[in-house]
Amino acid sequence: MDRTTGFLNEELETQSWEAQQEALSRRLRETVAHAYEHAPYWRRIMDEAGVSPSDIQGVADLPKLPVTPKAKLVEIQGAEPPFGGLLGMAVERMQRVFRSPGPIYDPQGPGEGWGWEEALFAAGFRSGDISINTFSYHMTPAGMMFDDALRSLGCPVVPTGVGERETQVEIMQRLGVKGFVGMASFLLQIGEKAKELGVEPRRDLGLEVAFVTAEPLPDSLRSSVEEMFGLILRQGYGTADCGCIAYECFHKGGMHVVNRAVVEIVDPTTGQPVPEGETGEVVVTLFHKAYPLLRFGTGDLSAFQPGGCECGRATPKLKGWLGRADQLVKVKGMFVHPGQLQAVFREFPEVEGFRAVVSRENNRDRLAVRVVSRERSEGLAQKIAGRLRDVLRIGAEVEWVDRLPDDGKVIEDTRTWD
Repeated sequence: MDRTTGFLNEELETQSWEAQQEALSRRLRETVAHAYEHAPYWRRIMDEAGVSPSDIQGVADLPKLPVTPKAKLVEIQGAEPPFGGLLGMAVERMQRVFRSPGPIYDPQGPGEGWGWEEALFAAGFRSGDISINTFSYHMTPAGMMFDDALRSLGCPVVPTGVGERETQVEIMQRLGVKGFVGMASFLLQIGEKAKELGVEPRRDLGLEVAFVTAEPLPDSLRSSVEEMFGLILRQGYGTADCGCIAYECFHKGGMHVVNRAVVEIVDPTTGQPVPEGETGEVVVTLFHKAYPLLRFGTGDLSAFQPGGCECGRATPKLKGWLGRADQLVKVKGMFVHPGQLQAVFREFPEVEGFRAVVSRENNRDRLAVRVVSRERSEGLAQKIAGRLRDVLRIGAEVEWVDRLPDDGKVIEDTRTWD
């Protein structure tokens, strides 16, 4: 089976970028008009900016609208629950509602997917590949995103979710699993568990292709996984709100942006596009009717990479994830926001100060919360750790300290991606 060439939609993917831009502009006009008519928030934003739908005729007109940062969605939805005037259709037409950390509620409309099919095909997934999906199906959309995409490609899905490494190995062996979707660091852990069980991943497991996302992929981690399993490993970039934004093809060298949304790289302070090759914030305009997003600021930094690609896809490439433009930090595939930590510690009046410190050891994220407190007991530490897990949905270690740096930081990210 050739996993290295071909297109899911050859006519569209090989079309010139100029022609694709024209198609994007047509969809953009429709989306802006719909959002103005049906979503009160976007009507208010456009009115305040002095912009009417007719002023947005194409992609080049988008900077007339302000960027709406991801972190602001919490404030918008909190002020006017449940969706802050962002909903663009009647509630009874919604298919699902997902809850992401913040909290942020993301509605899914009829027939509106997340666009990961193109990314998975480019990575090498083909019809008939039994695939395990290790993303969570609980509350956040990641599990459903990839479940829908895999099934649309004809890949039977085993919804394994996170954890249970020994069971993951057994499933791979018993079912002859060919594909993996999840985090690269977790796939490496599965391989390590297999070795503990006397199973040689490259020889005894049949994995041939893996698609990973939700965390940075340094060369060291990529090569460790590829060497352990002897497979094709490619990565993608997206968000819970937007779905797929960019993905690697077989030739790597950056990630192709999707042709299902408008992707901009802008100056985080002005919201204006930066010259090609310069680093800026990834801003996405999504063509969904249920939950239209106009110039949605992801908070992630990247840059457009000049030059084409020998795969034949005409879309430009992102250089990859280059950091965060705001205070959000992604740990173990989940966003951690200062407001979440502050909400937890409001429940503990004995605590006088705290700081979350993110580190990375052996390709695994570690979250430690350093706490200054009048009381220091194992019971209190367990209570704090329990509430952190409830709110953040990932584990955190509580460390007692006498003092904290006086720099105002709530989260300190010490990770390097060499």
